Amino acid sequence: MNVSNSNKHAFVFVVCGTKEHIRTLNFSLKALKKYTSNEIIVVTDSKRNEELIEHQLIIDTQTPSKFSNHQASIWLKTSLHKILPKDKVYCYLDSDVIAVSKECNDVFKHYVLPITFAKDDSTVEYFSPYAVNCNCLEKFNEETEYIKSLLKNIFNNKFEIDYSNVNFRKLTCYLQEVRNNSLLLLKLLILLPFSYFTPLRLHKDLFIDFRNKSWKINSQYTQLIPFFYMKILKRNGLKYSIIKNEFIYKKDGHSSKNSCNHLNELLKQIFNIEVPLHYNHWNGGVFLFDKNSDYFFEQWHKNTIQIFENDKFKIRDQASLLATVFQLNLQKHYTLPLEFNFIAFFYRLDIYPHFHNKNIFFCNGKTITPKFIHIFHNFGDENWDVWQRVVEILEEST
Repeated sequence: MNVSNSNKHAFVFVVCGTKEHIRTLNFSLKALKKYTSNEIIVVTDSKRNEELIEHQLIIDTQTPSKFSNHQASIWLKTSLHKILPKDKVYCYLDSDVIAVSKECNDVFKHYVLPITFAKDDSTVEYFSPYAVNCNCLEKFNEETEYIKSLLKNIFNNKFEIDYSNVNFRKLTCYLQEVRNNSLLLLKLLILLPFSYFTPLRLHKDLFIDFRNKSWKINSQYTQLIPFFYMKILKRNGLKYSIIKNEFIYKKDGHSSKNSCNHLNELLKQIFNIEVPLHYNHWNGGVFLFDKNSDYFFEQWHKNTIQIFENDKFKIRDQASLLATVFQLNLQKHYTLPLEFNFIAFFYRLDIYPHFHNKNIFFCNGKTITPKFIHIFHNFGDENWDVWQRVVEILEEST
């Protein structure tokens, strides 16, 4: 299809493959159309698609048959400079990035040559297990399941890590605040002994009940406190930190965390670049580009194909993106404000909607008014308060 040159800005999606991905795209397309008059282009390989894309402006591009659908999508994404006309500034959006405000169009004001991405919500060390076939993620999941089964036995099945439980999320958010606030920590330590006699309010509707060894949200017990079962935990090789709210293996002192340095090692070995473990890398979900971005795309595409051919890497575009950033010495380049790629990760319990203002969310104790919400995990989960709020915003925009 011929693409119109009616304006200077356009949004672009890249999707091909399963029904799940097409339906996610169709949802995000419908949301974006509520807020923008800019062109919206979808780049796809229609022969791979299991359902129709509900959109008119589609560029159908054949992808190499040797690639999986996932690889084909990444191949298209890193080839956009060869597919799209050169007369616009484009804003690329992953299919799970949802517009929630008419101010989403302001993203184009933030373009800085040669290309502009947003930062990820984690650092390289935590991204590493998801980018490399190193078994660290599997080890973390095994440790998590072991701890959960142990706690269920200790607490007679009364302990449950339930990420969809609002009270569990509130408790975890409070404990994260305690870790970062010395005054809250001091308050907790002072009040802890007094809570033996009566449940004591610690924060908003959160109480601690020493006698019943539990946290409470209002009158509901939300989680027992492993701190009080130290002897049992010790016999099973664990100790529990009430302040950090995490379990530590006594044998070697490591806590159960899904992080490693294997990605850094591979990038050094293959691309000869030094990437710090704590570097906050770019996220590929939202980025701006134009004809001046061609050389970046060429390097990114080249690195991507190289990673496809190396079975030490998982199939993702962010490892090759990270390599490209350092190869071109762009690691300190300007990045988009958080509100243009607000990554709502289901297992980050410090992310939740504001209680009264529907357009505001909390993230790491701070408030943010997103223009795009990146539903990286649990897209469409009706039990998740963040998804409920997204649906509410979109319904009120009709």
